[in-house]
Amino acid sequence: MQPERSLRFDIEARHDWQTTVKSRDPWTVFRNDQAWRPNPPIDDGHYTTLTGLVTFDTRNDRRDPTAGWFLRARFENSRSKDVTPQTGVPTAVRAPIPTDGSYAFSRLFLDFRRYTRVSPSGRINLRVFAGGWIGGDPLPLQQRLSTGGPDPLAGYGFRHSGCNGDIIDPAFGGTRLAACDRVILAQAEYRGHLSLHWSYGSSAPEDEGAKSRFSLQGPDLVVLADAGQAWLVGSGPGRLAANRLPTFGSWLADLGLGIDWGGLGLYVAQAVTAGEPLRFTLRLDHRF
Repeated sequence: MQPERSLRFDIEARHDWQTTVKSRDPWTVFRNDQAWRPNPPIDDGHYTTLTGLVTFDTRNDRRDPTAGWFLRARFENSRSKDVTPQTGVPTAVRAPIPTDGSYAFSRLFLDFRRYTRVSPSGRINLRVFAGGWIGGDPLPLQQRLSTGGPDPLAGYGFRHSGCNGDIIDPAFGGTRLAACDRVILAQAEYRGHLSLHWSYGSSAPEDEGAKSRFSLQGPDLVVLADAGQAWLVGSGPGRLAANRLPTFGSWLADLGLGIDWGGLGLYVAQAVTAGEPLRFTLRLDHRF
């Protein structure tokens, strides 16, 4: 059977009012007695965003693919006539935002995935994701990027690479602000299915047509590797020209193992380019 192929073009216009919200009392299953970090400041204002989305999908299954391509490109153009920039952002991180009613910026995101079966019970999945600022004025704080954390660099802490080292204003203290302009990520994983061959109420030999009342499918053993980096665009220390990518030697990378049972997965990952502790992640869906 040939996989289904689909090509979609979507255009969306959105008008947002982005402003600060009152502090809430969050709750979590684990570490509920620990203080939560404050929310990062944003650049307040009304934003009108025009989004174009193109998707090419040949996966044989949308929820649990074993073969096919998934290619997606998303373009965004946003404008604001009343933006109020957050103070305390040094020019080493971001050039000043115009407040004369002409504020506008564009972003582009590319997501390419390939799913390939390599044996009756094994498959290899690959993904490359890249995106961020491509033109116009500097990005607002709430649209900036970072890498690190459970998805996709599970071997690193939350926003390990966030381009925020030069921000010392007390208003940003402890917020772990994402301040990068662009990000690039590569993911690879091998999935080998572990068959349990267990069922309840299976059919008797004389009733071969009957189905078992309950069957338990085995999990996937996942061997994974991730790499990526986030950076600032421009000239000067710690920045890259708009037509350049970070050198591979500067990328973050990790290796790991996991058990994925229909999307519910437990993973362990270790950073290989920085001194990070072994990290465990519980997921409620596939990595990609």
